[in-house]
Amino acid sequence: MHNIKGAIFDMDGTLLDSMPVWHRLTQNYLKQFNVHITDEDFAACEGFSQPEVADYFLARHPELPLTRETMLGGMDALITSRYESIAVPKDGVLDFLERMRRQGVKMAIATLTARRHAEKALLDRDMMQYFEFMLTIEDIGVSKREPDIYLAVAERLGLAPADCMVFEDAPYAGVTAHRAGFQLCGLAEPAYAAGEAELRSVSDVFIEHSYSELDGKL
Repeated sequence: MHNIKGAIFDMDGTLLDSMPVWHRLTQNYLKQFNVHITDEDFAACEGFSQPEVADYFLARHPELPLTRETMLGGMDALITSRYESIAVPKDGVLDFLERMRRQGVKMAIATLTARRHAEKALLDRDMMQYFEFMLTIEDIGVSKREPDIYLAVAERLGLAPADCMVFEDAPYAGVTAHRAGFQLCGLAEPAYAAGEAELRSVSDVFIEHSYSELDGKL
């Protein structure tokens, strides 16, 4: 049984079953400009912030009648109107968070999603109550290809990386956390199927379908 003092959660695909939502919203926005998003596009944008996604598609499709600012505004409006209402909690996560709280595990969030969207989605589902704080890419400024966000969360929790378990569905992010000395719980996510074997290889525990699978392990 793994002994942890802190738990650091990614949000999209980890706390919320929202990866398909992000793909669908991006597709819906660009479809009006006759742009078809491929699996290769999504793979290339792995770990990108919203501004980086906008830069990617504007460079790939110079025919788009958009500036960076208008594209960000249009995407943000669509996300605001749909994301918070569509994303749902991952199976078993609420019971798991309650159990971790009873066990005295300190919990926080490390996400690349903009704070205004992340907080509203979690507040609407009464999930923020479980977490001491949230750090986003807006706070840190670099993606999860660098360990900065995980290290900043651990420091703020007053814990060493080895005493914390990071919960991640993105293979590249899981590898980053593992290399930085954190324990890792990987989650299967269809959007990252191509990298699942790599995520499994660095995970201390792995969730196939539901957080209930962690009963007796954490």
